[in-house]
Amino acid sequence: MQTAARPRIPTRLLVLDTIGVILAGLGVAGLLTDLSGVLPPFRDKTVAGMVAGVGFALVTFALGNIFRWVNRVRSQAIPPPGD
Repeated sequence: MQTAARPRIPTRLLVLDTIGVILAGLGVAGLLTDLSGVLPPFRDKTVAGMVAGVGFALVTFALGNIFRWVNRVRSQAIPPPGD
């Protein structure tokens, strides 16, 4: 008897989430430390804040869509025999 293949979270959502986490981390690090030696645009704290904001927005968007995808997959799941 074959088992059904587990559905996988779409790669595009995982990529968006990963990019968002990286941008948010860089932005927060730019706000809290001096990264201007490594990233010259971060001399201006406004740039670091915008990078962090865009990162958090991407994470929020990706996680919202991942949760929506999980709910959709769960609602389409066929219950096991005997239930």
